[in-house]
Amino acid sequence: MALVDYSSSDSEPEAGEAASATKRQKTSHGGTSVDSAALPPLPDAFHDLYASTVRVSTSDDPTLHQGRKRVNPHRVGSWPSHLYIEWHPTTPQRNALSTLLSDLQIALTPLSVSITSFLTSDLDTPQPLHISLSRPIVLSTAEKDDFLEQLIARIKSSNVEPFDLAPRGLEWHRTTESERSFLVLRVGSSASAPEPAPAPTAGGEEDSKSNERKGKGKRKGKGKGGESSSKADTSTADSSNNPPPSPTQQPHNPELAALLQRCNVLVQEHQQPPLYAFSGGSDDAFHISIAWSFATPSSDVKRHTERVFAASPQAEVLAMRVPVRGVKAKIGNVITHVELPVRGKRGVGEG
Repeated sequence: MALVDYSSSDSEPEAGEAASATKRQKTSHGGTSVDSAALPPLPDAFHDLYASTVRVSTSDDPTLHQGRKRVNPHRVGSWPSHLYIEWHPTTPQRNALSTLLSDLQIALTPLSVSITSFLTSDLDTPQPLHISLSRPIVLSTAEKDDFLEQLIARIKSSNVEPFDLAPRGLEWHRTTESERSFLVLRVGSSASAPEPAPAPTAGGEEDSKSNERKGKGKRKGKGKGGESSSKADTSTADSSNNPPPSPTQQPHNPELAALLQRCNVLVQEHQQPPLYAFSGGSDDAFHISIAWSFATPSSDVKRHTERVFAASPQAEVLAMRVPVRGVKAKIGNVITHVELPVRGKRGVGEG
């Protein structure tokens, strides 16, 4: 016997009732039509509730997810985990990225290269993008709760307040673990992001020649010893062991590097591998994956990608801003949002 026995009349409303219900859904308390586009955006906590997919199989079956292989196979008592920053692109941002991927797919088709977008799911619904702050790691049942508590405490004490990021370029990266190539947007702090280069004008060639003539005029001045001042400056810079710092030598991601350092220390304390091993203070490895492919990024693939990016809405992509307001921890199928501390604000914690 069924738990609930509904009659056919209860489960299938008449046409008039259905039309009336639809009409009620389209009207508000004032009797006016409700535009879904005018509704406020959903909070981050709502996305976290429905971010995880239902596990279809406990074994690694690539046919269930577009031929991809699991980096960490499922084991009873283990919790696949990931620390990251989530980005929900706005509609204009998503449209610009979609146009870029569409143009790139057309350009790569003659090379028999197929790319899969991260912008939408298999059901063609918008998906969030992310910036990794850890590798795919595995926690045991006994340590997962302590790991999360320590993460929350360390993010709260990081003194890294909410900040914005900006794309810096488009690249291909091949990973040996998943045997896939990822198309990524490199990102950097918006505070240190360079201004996008202006588009060339119709008189660009003449302007270039004019600037070249001006440059030659400036190099006419002689320095000490009869050499031009520009040559003297170059020789001085080359012979110096400590040249003056330039804007390109400044940290690209001071906030992300600080968060990653705390995450790396934590995962290493739990016998897990760190994400990036920066050498020489470089922090330019942070990125957002926007698509993937099984193909190897050959020189032809890279050349076509550069050409398409230059011809597509490149300035629009580089002008995007990625707000960072917290760090997400996905442990198993549970996602916790850890807010970045805000000066003067108390009670900042997980969502």
